[in-house]
This record gives sequence, C-alpha cells and structure tokens, in this order.
Amino acid sequence: MSDYLFLMESRVSPDQWHVLMAIERVAASLEMNLYLVGGAIRDLVAGSPIDDLDFVVEGKASKLVKELCRRGARVLSENASLQSAEVEFANGIMGSVSMARTERFSKPGAPPRIASATIIADLRRRDFPMNSIGVSLSPNSRGLLLDPSNGLADIEKREIRPQHNYIFFDDPVRMFRAVRLRVRLGFTWDAKTAALFQSARDAGLAQNASGEPVAHELRQLARERNPVPILKELDKEKLLRALNPRLQGNAIDWQGIAKTAKASQLLAAAGLRAPSFPLFLHQLIRKLPARDKTALYDRLRLPRADRNLPQKLESDAKKLAKDLVGKAAGTPTKLFQLLSKTPPDLLLLLMTSFAQKTIQSRLKTYFTKYLPLRANSPAKELEQLGVKPGTPRFQKILDAYFFASIEGELRTPNQQQKYLVRLVQQIKP
Repeated sequence: MSDYLFLMESRVSPDQWHVLMAIERVAASLEMNLYLVGGAIRDLVAGSPIDDLDFVVEGKASKLVKELCRRGARVLSENASLQSAEVEFANGIMGSVSMARTERFSKPGAPPRIASATIIADLRRRDFPMNSIGVSLSPNSRGLLLDPSNGLADIEKREIRPQHNYIFFDDPVRMFRAVRLRVRLGFTWDAKTAALFQSARDAGLAQNASGEPVAHELRQLARERNPVPILKELDKEKLLRALNPRLQGNAIDWQGIAKTAKASQLLAAAGLRAPSFPLFLHQLIRKLPARDKTALYDRLRLPRADRNLPQKLESDAKKLAKDLVGKAAGTPTKLFQLLSKTPPDLLLLLMTSFAQKTIQSRLKTYFTKYLPLRANSPAKELEQLGVKPGTPRFQKILDAYFFASIEGELRTPNQQQKYLVRLVQQIKP
C-alpha cells in the first residue's frame, strides 16, 4: 500500500473506505482504470475533512455507474454529455463518477465539446492545480500519485493558483468555486488568480454560467459544514446577484441560514446529512418573488420533484410537530420510533422552525440521549452470550434491550446484565 493510500485509510471514515474498496473491485471487474481525484486528494493532503469522493475512469463512466447501481448505489444527478454522475452509495456516502475527458469551450458558459481522454489530460484540463491531483486505484498502478501541474506545492503554500489564463472565461462557474474554496480552506489567491477573477467579474461573465454546472456548484455549497461565511463572501464578490439581481444583502435570510447550519451540525454528529439541495436552495431564495424563484429553477433545470419538495416538507413538518406534542410521542419508545423514521430534512425543519418548548425538549432528548444510547448497545456482550451477529434474533434482542433502557427499566449494571440474559432465554432462534 502506498503512503497516500495508507494516509487515506487513516483519515476517511470506515464507510468511505468501504466505498473506496468496493468501487475499486467493481472497476477492476470491468477492466477499467480508476482514479480518486480532485477534492478528496486535496483535502487529504491539506488535512481538511474529506466529505465527497470523486472518481474518474478512462472510458465510459456510465458503464461503471450502471454496475454500481446494480449493487445498491443511487444516481442523484447525471450529465450524459459529460459522462458524469453524482452518486449516493448504498451506505449513504456521497461521491461522483466521471469519464476522463478534455473540454473545449466556444464561448463563456457554453457547454464544452467533450472528448474521451487519458487521466493526465483530464487532470490538466481542470481549474486549479490543487484540484488536479489523482491517485490510481487500478491494480497495476495502485497508489500511484499523479500531479502533472504541481498542485502539492500549492497546497503546501496554501495558495489557489489558476491552471491557465482562461479558467473563468471558459467556465464562469469556477468563479463561485474559487470563492468557496478560498473561504472553506482558508487559502489565498495568488496575484494571477485575483487578477483573472477581477477581469471576469468586471466583464459580467458570472451571468453567463450555464444551468447544470451552477446547480452542481450550489449542491457542493449545500454540503458545506458552514455555508454562511461562503455565502457572505459570494455576496460581497457580487456573485449571488448573477443568479438573480435581487439575491443580495437583506434579500437573503442570513439568520435563518445560520440557524439551519448550526442545527445541521447536530444532525451530522448523528450521521445524518441535511439540508438536501432543494431545501438549501429554498432557504437561500425564500425572500425572492415567486416569479424570480421559478426563473431560477428553470435556469438550474431543477426537476419538478425538487421544486415541490420544500413545500411538502413544510406541510409534513406541521403534522409531525402536532404528533410530537401529543400521544404519538408520549413515551420514550413512541418518541424514538417516531423520530427514527423521520427524514433528516424534516428533523432540520422541526429544529429550526418550531420553537415550542415540548418539541425542542423532545428533539434534544432524541439526539443527546437516545441516539448515543442506541449507538452503545451491548452487541459485544450479546455475542459473548452465543447469539450470532447480523441475525434477526440478534437485532430483536438489541431492540428490546434498548427500549427497556430508555423506559428507565435498566438503571444499574446488574439490572442490565440480568435483563440481557433473560432476553437471550426468551427470544428463541
């Protein structure tokens, strides 16, 4: 194992590492050369949290995506012309799969002409050298670092440098990305990047950014741990108004977005991801007139289901709020069962939009008491008692033990041990 793969195994979550190993096996079975590229390698080297896994294959990415979906992955969005797809893997990890390609732009914001290419050509066509690093996951070169533009040096200097003079002219969406990465990583732009950005902004190129790439960048922004500083910098750089002239300053619900970001951290600690992109976008533009929202949705080519999701969530949240203060959540067991099947977006809305003391108290109990208790179930002790892990009986015993715990029936270690033994005797294979 190379130093970079060893470093990665020590830095990513177990679920992310499982995805890495799984997609490596699938690509090998299809005889496709596979590489982990871009942000994952940048963040690995920079010591930043690794959120998304971006993979590139030499050849048709759709072939690999199709096989991944057969094994439980789900396509979130797809760009057929770019041979690229955003994917949620079976264990909830997010990532992307793309074809190694070159791009040629006829004018700012126009869809590029695409051609299949080698991994080196793919890395060289990217925006910034720090995003142009890859590690091979192919059997014959596994762990080989690819850095054709010396991006490692930029990361060491904590500097964002352009790959070439036309990065913003070719693709104005890179203006949004340059700001996002500068704020999130705490890097600085070199003089050339700053000058190219200023020229592109003065020329109004951001208004030319085409829909799908803008939507992709906004999806990335929605996944940020704290999007507020990034949004404020985008507002300062006059980029948000490129989405809609009214989207600036007081037309943005800064307080609401900050409240949502804070609540999302509690969800993240519980292994839940929210807000979804549709809910994030809804909160960002909630103060705009209806016609402006529709125009932006059209520009981003947002599917009808995504447009309607926020309204449905708000309706569902009102119903759930009533259940939370009533008999449906009147016992610890009922409360856990109610909230454990609630989508993360709904939990987020309850946390941020319903101030009733009972609702907030029960949400706090769920997150700070019940979920940690659930995570620390006596699985090891149960296995030592001879019950096979992964079986329905094993899970049934753990469930019964957990519900007895939150109902206050197991207050001492002695009570806990006796009850576990009793469950093993009562619940037969």
